[in-house]
Amino acid sequence: MTNKTTTPEISVIMPVYNTSLYLRQSIESVINQTFTNWELICINDGSTDNSLEILEEYASKDPRITIIDQENQGLSCARNNGIKKSTGKYIAFIDSDDFYATNFLECLYSQTGLGFDIIGCNFEKMTIKNDKFKNTTAHPIIYKDALKVLLHKNNFIHFNVWNKLYKRSVISDIEFVPHIYYEDWVYNCQVFERANGFVWLKSRLYGYRISGSSIMRSSFNYQKACDYVKGINAVYNYYQEKAPKKWQKVKQTRISRTIKMMMNSALRSKDTELINQTKDLIRQLKTQNLITYKGLSLKNKIKLFTFLNR
Repeated sequence: MTNKTTTPEISVIMPVYNTSLYLRQSIESVINQTFTNWELICINDGSTDNSLEILEEYASKDPRITIIDQENQGLSCARNNGIKKSTGKYIAFIDSDDFYATNFLECLYSQTGLGFDIIGCNFEKMTIKNDKFKNTTAHPIIYKDALKVLLHKNNFIHFNVWNKLYKRSVISDIEFVPHIYYEDWVYNCQVFERANGFVWLKSRLYGYRISGSSIMRSSFNYQKACDYVKGINAVYNYYQEKAPKKWQKVKQTRISRTIKMMMNSALRSKDTELINQTKDLIRQLKTQNLITYKGLSLKNKIKLFTFLNR
C-alpha cells in the first residue's frame, strides 16, 4: 500500500457518472503511472450504477485516492468541486471512461522545469477493438504565446482539458461554467489567456474512448445552441474584465468558428424549428456585437448572411 505522506505534485480530477463499465481501467491507468507523486480526486456525481462501490474499493486500498460523493450536478460542477478539494501544485483531468498511457503524468511533468504554465499532449481515439497507444514518445514544442496557439485555425492542440497539465496558480480563480455542454473550450479560452506559455508533446498519451453516448457525437439541439451562447457570453465577460485588448482576436477566431459550428449543425439537422431558433440566438449575439463577419472566409460570410436572412 502506498502512503500519502507528502503534498502531491499532481492532483488528478476524475468526475464519475455511471461509467462502471470502464471505471476500473480508468482508475488503474492512474494507479499504474510511472510518476507516483499524485492524488486522485474522484467525484461521484450522483451515479445510479455501481460506480461508487468501485471507487470505494480502490480508495480503501490506496490512500492517494479521495472520493467526493454528491448529488448529480453535472460535469462542470464536479470538476470545480474536485479542484477545490485538491492540493497538488499541478492539476490534470481524466474522464472516467478514458485512460492514460502509463507515462502520461511523467512525460507532462518532466516539462514543468521549462517554467511554462500548461503542458499538453496528443491523444489516441480508442474503441473496444482498438485500445492500444501507438506513440508515447515525447517531443516537446514550446509556444511562448499560449493563447495564440490555442486560437490557431487548425487548433491542433484541441480545446479539451483532459490532455493537459495545468499549474494550479494559472487556474486558481477560474471555474468551469456550470450546466453547459462544451465547457472545455470556454475554460481554456480563459486559462490560456493568462498562461505565460505552453509546451506541446506530439505524443499520444491520453486514451479518448469513442462511444455512441458521447456528447460530441450526439445530435445538435436547442439546448446545445443555447449553451454555445452561454459560453460566448462567459468568454466575452472574462475578456472585458481581464484582457479587453485581446477580445477582438478571440472574436475573430474562436467565436466566429463557434458561430459557424452552430449554423452548420442547425442546417444539418434539417429541423426548421431548430434552424429558426438558432438564427434568433445568432441575431441576438450580432445585436450585442459579440460576433463578427471578420475572420470568416468570403464563402462563410455569404453562408452566414444567407442563413440569417433566409
